[in-house]
Amino acid sequence: MNTEARVGALDLLGYGSPYPDVYSNRDRWAGLGEGKTAVITGANAGLGFFTSLALAASGARVVLACRNEAKAARAIEAIEHRVPNAELEYLPFDSASLESASALGQVLRHRRIDILIANAGIIRSPETRTAGSLGYEMAMATNFLGHARLVGELAETFRMRPLRFIGLGSISTNLLKTNPADLALTGSYHPYRAYAQSKAALQSFTLALDHRLKQLSWPARSLALHPGYSISGLTAQVPGINEPVYMKRLQGQLQASFAQGKHEGAVNIVEAALNRGIESSPRGTYIAPKFLSKGESILARPAKITRQKRLMDPVWKIFVEANHGIDPFQI
Repeated sequence: MNTEARVGALDLLGYGSPYPDVYSNRDRWAGLGEGKTAVITGANAGLGFFTSLALAASGARVVLACRNEAKAARAIEAIEHRVPNAELEYLPFDSASLESASALGQVLRHRRIDILIANAGIIRSPETRTAGSLGYEMAMATNFLGHARLVGELAETFRMRPLRFIGLGSISTNLLKTNPADLALTGSYHPYRAYAQSKAALQSFTLALDHRLKQLSWPARSLALHPGYSISGLTAQVPGINEPVYMKRLQGQLQASFAQGKHEGAVNIVEAALNRGIESSPRGTYIAPKFLSKGESILARPAKITRQKRLMDPVWKIFVEANHGIDPFQI
């Protein structure tokens, strides 16, 4: 694949297009993870669980970086039941805490890491503005700042290895406006806006980092994507992990025309982690569902605001702020 921007079927990367869910792609991904270590934040449920399951089945060693050890243990047991030879490990990580991010970074910086997936976060923001790290509201602190600190802690790994950092955006970045001048939401607060802006920040940072890595001639990549509108009510049942009650299943079926399961949304994440064509893909490569909220994985254009300097610049300033005022990727 040449360096000009591409939009279209994922097979433009040179390795065909995946099936619509993680179970159907087991043969496609088999062996691609061998010899690799993947770290997934928020890996004990939802998209994080199905991503961990697929990467374990691909042969990767998977580190589940989670806030709740008991839930992580259940996820590990569920994966081991489906992938008997899986190599799995739990490490504590609370994405709302900069201190927790630093602690995880200090552990991981001494290891070989090949894939780092920023998945942890909150979907339902507090009804009223709640302060988080550095005075930002809780959604921004949880969905972006913790991962920003973790990336900063691992800058040397980005310099030394062809690490793939994967930042999860959201369909909300296409549907709700982001105000670059009020990313802390000190002006007007709404929980939906808080979620959308936090995901726009993570997505914009991920895109900006990919370009910065090219400028630095470092071997790592930073890949943004969004997994579509993926809901529990349409997700394959996994005892102890995803067991929606009847009403949630019914609600899922009523949304089936524009929604999908988390075992389907995770396909985009795994493709970003394992697709060999990524290595020669253009900077700013972005994977999304064909029909915005659901559908086959394609190469797409991210929401316009997330690829503009008017958001990238203030988001990068937040990244630096989260790392004690130091830019570890300074040119």
